[in-house]
Amino acid sequence: MAKTYNRREVEELLGALERSAREVLEEARLAANAAQNSKFETYSSFKSKCDEFDTISILIEYRLKNMGAARGEDLEKKFTELTLFMLSTTLETSLRFLRILADRDALPLGSRDMFLAELRNLHRVQAKMSGDSYATSLNDKTKSNIKVAEEILGIILDRAPSLLQLDKK
Repeated sequence: MAKTYNRREVEELLGALERSAREVLEEARLAANAAQNSKFETYSSFKSKCDEFDTISILIEYRLKNMGAARGEDLEKKFTELTLFMLSTTLETSLRFLRILADRDALPLGSRDMFLAELRNLHRVQAKMSGDSYATSLNDKTKSNIKVAEEILGIILDRAPSLLQLDKK
């Protein structure tokens, strides 16, 4: 039988999730600025912060499902808002990286793994945000970014063999 969690335990994790979201936003800014100069080292720090956010999110989802009788709809709403914010930030950052990479004829040395991870991430975020639980809460900018993501994914998938040099293997 699963443990029952109280409101305070969920609130503490939501506070950690908020801090994590701020850290992701800062890392996204740093990574995007560095990518403009063809420097991709900060990308791994950004992805690490995204992973931390995802881990805390999993804990919160579990605790929300296992709250006692006093289920906090306000806590669920805050969690949804933070998750949506994170997905929007991740989408924007992924788009920046992929725009930079899609404009190249070949990927910079060492960026192949980053490109593949970002492509998977963009696809995951786009799919999740298009789902019923978030689609009705999206603002116009995010809806536009989802459409752009779909277009960029199409361009990249069309060019993938040449970008990844799959045709030479």
